[in-house]
Amino acid sequence: MNNNQSDIYDELMSKDWITNLDESEYGLVRYDELPSYETFIRECFLKNRPALFTAKCGLMNQWTCITDWLTEARTEPDFDRLINLYGSMIVPVTKCSSNVTEYGSDENKLTMRFDEFVHLWRNNDTTAQYYCKDWHLQKMSDETKPLFYSIPIYFQSDWLNEKCLAENEDDFRFVYMGGDGTSTPLHMDVLGTYSWSANICGRKRWCFSKPYPIEFIQEPGDIVFVPSEWYHDVTNIGYTISINHNWFNAFNIFRIWKHLCLTLDDIEHRIEDCRSLMSDTWYEHCQVILQANEGMNFISLYKLVYIIAQRRITDDNTNKHAKFDSWIIEKLIQTMLHTSTFLYACDFDTLPQRPKALVKQIHSYIEKQKQ
Repeated sequence: MNNNQSDIYDELMSKDWITNLDESEYGLVRYDELPSYETFIRECFLKNRPALFTAKCGLMNQWTCITDWLTEARTEPDFDRLINLYGSMIVPVTKCSSNVTEYGSDENKLTMRFDEFVHLWRNNDTTAQYYCKDWHLQKMSDETKPLFYSIPIYFQSDWLNEKCLAENEDDFRFVYMGGDGTSTPLHMDVLGTYSWSANICGRKRWCFSKPYPIEFIQEPGDIVFVPSEWYHDVTNIGYTISINHNWFNAFNIFRIWKHLCLTLDDIEHRIEDCRSLMSDTWYEHCQVILQANEGMNFISLYKLVYIIAQRRITDDNTNKHAKFDSWIIEKLIQTMLHTSTFLYACDFDTLPQRPKALVKQIHSYIEKQKQ
């Protein structure tokens, strides 16, 4: 990552990242001018605090989707052009209903051609009923072409999507399109990740409920940063298009680890009565359930940080952010090695590299950077 504010990294590498993981600061940080990356680290990452980058920041000014997807006035979707671009694609659609309040429920989820969705979207009788959500448009499009948007520097350190793209897996980069009144019910983002949401057109009403209540309107051209483990619901106002990423990095990886550990504790408690029937495979079975429920378990998290570490610790990589990433990964793996369920559930011989060997490799890289 390009970053001129590198002096902060020595400070970050002396910080305790393991304790006080439940702490978040109250209040929405509003940016009408672009902050430095160091400022964003201090005000949002370290305090786990939400932020609103208003259109005055100009983060979306050069995005090609603004001209490709909107009318000349740039106030509403250009429905006909969107159909010409993507009409035959199959898209995920949620039928919004007041009876469905549980986030992630499969009830009312369906797929259809994009041109069929647009017909429902632009029809006043159905516009509030159908919401195109979690559409992997970039992944489904020609990956050789550039993104139809650019990722702001504040969100570029993204281990989750970096790993997905490196391994050619489904990513966590989404397009959302919906009409007035379509909504996403109260939820915490998957795994307790960060997310960012950029409004191409339309407005959104955001309601955070915990750890603190905050409500605000996101205008066209605004980008919202959602911290780890902040519960929220979102309602569209008018014809709305947004680009959303879920992601994590060195600043919240220990929150992801804590979330997986707590979820595993709950799984073990719920199926404790089956333990005697599978004494030899109990821990492995719990990890299978964890993977099915969360899309990640201890083993897949280890494999992810292994991939990120190998991409950071090249001999010629003197970037301080890469050193910080590597240092955090070393701390995380050491924490894993002191967690009994990780030791019981993982067959180290099946991993791409044994954890202690990876810790040694990372430590050697960090020491070289000091020379």
